[in-house]
Amino acid sequence: MHIVQLANFVTPTSGGQRFALESIGQKYVARGHTCTLVTPGRRGEVWGEGLRTYVQVPGSRVPFSGGYRAIVRRKELQKVLLNLRPDVIEVSDKTTLAWVPEWAKAQGIRTVLFSHERVTDVVHERFPSWLPVARIILPIIQKMKSQVDAVVCASQYSADEFSDVADKLCVIPLGVDHDVFGPLNSNVDPSEVPLVLFAGRLSFEKRPHVAVAAARELALRGVPSKFVFAGDGPMRKKLKKTVDGLDVSFVGRIADRHELAALMSSADVSIAPSPFETFGLSILESLACGTPVIVANKGAGAELITGGCGLAVEPTGAMVADAIMLVLLESRDLMRQRCVQRAREMSWDRCAEQFLDLYSSLISHSLQVAA
Repeated sequence: MHIVQLANFVTPTSGGQRFALESIGQKYVARGHTCTLVTPGRRGEVWGEGLRTYVQVPGSRVPFSGGYRAIVRRKELQKVLLNLRPDVIEVSDKTTLAWVPEWAKAQGIRTVLFSHERVTDVVHERFPSWLPVARIILPIIQKMKSQVDAVVCASQYSADEFSDVADKLCVIPLGVDHDVFGPLNSNVDPSEVPLVLFAGRLSFEKRPHVAVAAARELALRGVPSKFVFAGDGPMRKKLKKTVDGLDVSFVGRIADRHELAALMSSADVSIAPSPFETFGLSILESLACGTPVIVANKGAGAELITGGCGLAVEPTGAMVADAIMLVLLESRDLMRQRCVQRAREMSWDRCAEQFLDLYSSLISHSLQVAA
């Protein structure tokens, strides 16, 4: 089977979406399938060897996006896709690439929408209310829904956006590399100051300022704590100006996954206060390291911390501080066991298997109809 992963708004150093596509693609290849990732770039390029290849199509810069590009020349992309001759196109954008399923259907190619975000949240978060963005985007997505063969979401929160096409909908949780992310030394000195970790992009939608507010709230209550921010983004300079008098460190983006895993394992608690998570890779990675997570009470984070692996609260400094104090009262060893057990339910192998089962079913059905 040849699977083409098609995505706009990703770069070689993009975060969760690019990492998910890479992780799943590697598992496709490990099972003997061909997988090509098609993304936008400054110029057209092709690289890779064997079953895993990469195609970069010239894309236009998207204003105010922080450097992202999008493929907007349809004929150029159509030519690339025809040359690749895929069995399935996995589309990871339901706005600028919404036209692909209808075109692919005319070519006899199956398409699956891999939805990485909720459009209603994106519109609410990134655009002023007076702009008619929703009225423009939603009809485009509605048409795309009618053309794709299936829709895949990583969480029920994300899937709720597609309740009107439930017959096409599959919820497939993402995964974690358990060979990298796992608990390290569990011997915790109770006299040490608790370490609270925020691991994620320092941008408004991730709510890092809530973590700073929680640090200040704990300090005002006289509760010792050390906060570490692992990540980078547009809010970093502003955040650093607000932490005077607090035990807060900004260590930047940690590219080495083993180093990130070691930091997650050393933390007493992680916090992920974004109310717009459609899965939460860093949440799952923390759980795999045996570290409980405080998440927002809206979004997909609450779906991951079931079984006593953290708390879901309103994303405010006071509420997050309350939750941190409650989690720290728990037995660290018992909490670690629960978190690791919960994370073991998800892996990239299991995720890829579910995708491949879906694709095999779609292709088999297509062949039966043709016969």
